[in-house]
Amino acid sequence: MPTARGWFTAATGVTLWVVGRSFGTGVLEQIGFGILALVAIAAVVVTLRRDDLRVERTIVPARARAGQAVAVELHLRNVARRALPLLLLDDRLPLDLAGHARFALSGVEAGGARTATYEVRPPRRGRFLIGPLGVSYLDPFGLAGTTTLLTDTDELLVHPRIERLTLPRDLGSQRSISMSALRQLSGARGEDFYTMREYSQGDDLRRIHWPSTAKRGKPMIRQEETPWHTRATILLDDRARPGEAFKESVAFERAVEAAASFCDLYHRSGYTYRLVGAHHPGVASGRGTDHFQRCLDALATLSPTDEARAGDALLARLAELELGAGAEGTLVVVSTDLSPDAAGAVSRCLRRFGAAVALLYPLHRFGAGAGKSRWEGEARVRDAVTALGRSGVPTLVLGAGQSLAAAWGAVASGSARAPQGGEAWDRKHEPA
Repeated sequence: MPTARGWFTAATGVTLWVVGRSFGTGVLEQIGFGILALVAIAAVVVTLRRDDLRVERTIVPARARAGQAVAVELHLRNVARRALPLLLLDDRLPLDLAGHARFALSGVEAGGARTATYEVRPPRRGRFLIGPLGVSYLDPFGLAGTTTLLTDTDELLVHPRIERLTLPRDLGSQRSISMSALRQLSGARGEDFYTMREYSQGDDLRRIHWPSTAKRGKPMIRQEETPWHTRATILLDDRARPGEAFKESVAFERAVEAAASFCDLYHRSGYTYRLVGAHHPGVASGRGTDHFQRCLDALATLSPTDEARAGDALLARLAELELGAGAEGTLVVVSTDLSPDAAGAVSRCLRRFGAAVALLYPLHRFGAGAGKSRWEGEARVRDAVTALGRSGVPTLVLGAGQSLAAAWGAVASGSARAPQGGEAWDRKHEPA
């Protein structure tokens, strides 16, 4: 296929041939014909060229965090018996990753290999497809070229950013969400045990009860006591509100990052935890590195679901958690909009959970300008915080630019009042 230079050269040849033909100038006619023949020969040469080039793509790391540098390596090997000319490589990238990675590679000798590396920095969480790789061959004059797509696409999974939350200290008789993060995961030792359960990822293999395992045909674990204080549930409100796309996207991204931060906290503190959404089924309970990666993988691609398609999914999910079997230690609710009804549902979950905490990223705190709707939203937040406070549920209310780690530090240390970042709002008067 002629290149831009080839088309221009062909147009020049046609012009010279027409002028020579019109004015009876044989020299111009021959020159024009020669130029056209050169372009045609170049196109035939690159079209009929058959080279055997093998390409492998390596992404390091295959799972990254937003803003982290990711190296993409292309390993090219010429398995043909002749050398390859100058190669133009174009690795297709999503627009968020700059669109294209283009570079030239000098000729590769027969049986030779080359490695090309470039770097991308994903700006946000999500799943990105890298590839396919386009390899272009050009004739020595650059008049014609052909592009071959090599290798399939490879997936880059970008996890949300994580704020490293401080491990809570044991507060003794003060029961809180941080009560037993540093305690042993099971209390009793010895041959007596409370019950048995199926093995889950991350359990201590020394506690496998082999007679029960042989009888049931699946690994069974001795449960010395009911470890409700080492079980946590992270509920991320993934409802979408119509008409507020920009504010919702920013606030929801902060909520996703907060959920990932709590997963990291409970992973480091040894909790058995699960991740659920108002709509999304989430990830079942577990612990260990593999379980932590599964939670981050789910958060990497989670998107809000339009609430208009169903009823209030958050209330339904909270009711399901309230009526669930077995006691648990901690419930963490991360939302961008918590109504008084939802606040009451969180409070009722204390019948099953030892403690609960709510984290709010109100949409109005991520919008530009001021208006009556913003102060109405703040009043709605204050109502929810008041309702939760009466039940002893600590609530963190954060806006744009405010750190979750700093606010969480007050709760983890047992402070009487956690910073909520609402002082700047409380000083203003609501419009009539």
